[in-house]
Amino acid sequence: MKGAGAIIATAVVLLSIASTCSCFSSSAAFLPRAISPLGSSMSTARMPAVRLASATRAAARVGPRMAVGDLVELGNVQEIDQLPVGGVQSALKAALADGHKLIELEVPTTNRFKDQPLNVILQYNTRYIRELVRCFTQPQEVCIVFPDKKECEYAVEDYGGDVPFYITPLDNPRVADLDVSVDKVFVMNPVFDVREYVNTEELWTQTVEPRGGAQIVVNGELFKLRQGGLMGYYPDFIFPKLAEARKRMMPKMVTAYYLRVFRGPPIGALYRSYPGPWQVLRAEETEEGAGFFRVLWEGDADAPATQPPPEQSFVLSTLQKSR
Repeated sequence: MKGAGAIIATAVVLLSIASTCSCFSSSAAFLPRAISPLGSSMSTARMPAVRLASATRAAARVGPRMAVGDLVELGNVQEIDQLPVGGVQSALKAALADGHKLIELEVPTTNRFKDQPLNVILQYNTRYIRELVRCFTQPQEVCIVFPDKKECEYAVEDYGGDVPFYITPLDNPRVADLDVSVDKVFVMNPVFDVREYVNTEELWTQTVEPRGGAQIVVNGELFKLRQGGLMGYYPDFIFPKLAEARKRMMPKMVTAYYLRVFRGPPIGALYRSYPGPWQVLRAEETEEGAGFFRVLWEGDADAPATQPPPEQSFVLSTLQKSR
């Protein structure tokens, strides 16, 4: 990519500036009645170290537009356990600033080249979201929604007991009674039961949207919902209630950050960082190119923000043609 050194340098400066942003205040907040009120401090002794791959993504989003053939540095996906949180925060805040209210984040929180048990994936998702929401300076406006009460209890334990934001289960009928100050609701990984998708849509249409809030679905694997009909992941005639939920929710969904890694060969990824377009990337296989991905395809930069990603078959075909 032309001027790669300048872009990397710019990114380092941007990250330095971002690191000075305010985190949470220390004022206490109250949880819904489903969970006891907690205070504001939190032990971070058990938080995993996040390995920084590169800041180039942030520079690519605010600097020169990426083009087919350019290189983007994402780090060695076979070694990285988690994405740096700064680029995801920047993309999310940009989408919120543009007035988008229903948002998707798909972010690797574990090494995609190592098969992980479900409980480990949930654990790292839980820890990642704790770091992600630190960029919001009014924690009483944030609610993190886990699929059920047991996962809420685990999160409270893993966070060390005290957090300054709300936590509540997705299947809690009192979720509609959240404090009026809450305007950012993060729904965590509603992927293991189709009823969780239905509950996610109901939370949006019945509670969050009417009050003018934003709902962010984190690692929800929403590609499973985007294609309906007979050939969809969840065929409409077998899951009619889910089909109705999909029709109401998915046309409004804006993807703020998305990185889905394909193991290959060749190793590749489907990528978007708002407000940039969708991109299909292929990992560079040379020693000199380690950590870099080449842009093979780029979507229309002028497309609506709600444009869905290309289908998996297209991504895999594009990767294979590049070999």
